[in-house]
Amino acid sequence: MPSHERAKINLPSAILVLAMATAAAPHGAAAAAECQNQDSGITLSPGFCATVFADNLGHVRHLAVSSDNVVYANSWSGRYYHNDTPPAGGFLLALKDTTGSGRADVIRRFGPDKSTGAAGGTGIALYNGALYAELNDKIVRYARAPDEIAPASQPQTVVAGMPLTGDHPMHPFVIDATGNLFVDLGSATNACQADNRMPLSPGLNPCTEL
Repeated sequence: MPSHERAKINLPSAILVLAMATAAAPHGAAAAAECQNQDSGITLSPGFCATVFADNLGHVRHLAVSSDNVVYANSWSGRYYHNDTPPAGGFLLALKDTTGSGRADVIRRFGPDKSTGAAGGTGIALYNGALYAELNDKIVRYARAPDEIAPASQPQTVVAGMPLTGDHPMHPFVIDATGNLFVDLGSATNACQADNRMPLSPGLNPCTEL
């Protein structure tokens, strides 16, 4: 598997909460009861269950969870999805379960929307009290005030001008403990094959991307 590829479950419009129910666990009984009511529609290995935390969100990509239990998500509506019409509002989402029900009862969209030329993105991360998110060819930073769910501040651009070409135009990223930002710029193909995304297509030797 190329370094730019990551194993993932493709769930374009829902966020799932996964739980393992074991009788030996302190809250095993509660988890087992919740598993009886799982509503995800997917089949999991024995001992696991999934419930829907939020749905109808658009094409959700990466997630980040704050220390005060706010789930942040970045969503996208680019060419993988035929530039379809996303839900109204910004591509960034802030979600929180304030009742302990296991479902988000607060869902807020923020950031630029399609009318501004935005298409959303993949990458999202929390670092040093701020939220970082990919937006088109940029990574932006939102300051978070205490107890704030959706940031009210305007974003600051951290880096801009990243390529949107190739077969992987998104920019997933991570931030390490000392603040270094590592960005994946993707590649022109999946595995340097002659015909991209075609079965039995041979790899090029030498690989032109390298």
